[in-house]
Amino acid sequence: MKEESKILITPEGHELNFNESESVEVNLNISKDTMNLLKEVAKKRDLSVKSIIKFFISKGLRDIEPELTKKLALKRFESRKDSNIDVKVDLAA
Repeated sequence: MKEESKILITPEGHELNFNESESVEVNLNISKDTMNLLKEVAKKRDLSVKSIIKFFISKGLRDIEPELTKKLALKRFESRKDSNIDVKVDLAA
C-alpha cells in the first residue's frame, strides 16, 4: 500500500505533512489495572488510549533497538518523493 500524504495548515499558516503508512490490526489483552493507567495517562495528555499505546510501543522500540529504528526512520524518510535533501537523522537526541 502506498503511503498517503495528508496536509494540515495550522492557525499560524504553517503546512504540516502527514504520511500514513500501511498498518496491521493487533488484538491485545491488557490487565484492567494497566488499561486504567493507560486511560489516566491518555486523559492527562488529552490523547486517545490508542495513541498512548502506539507511543509507548514506539518509545520501547527506540529504547531497545535504536539502530533498527533509526534505519526504519531513514528508510521512510528516503522513500518520500521530496527526499532529494541530504539530511542526517539522529534519533538519540
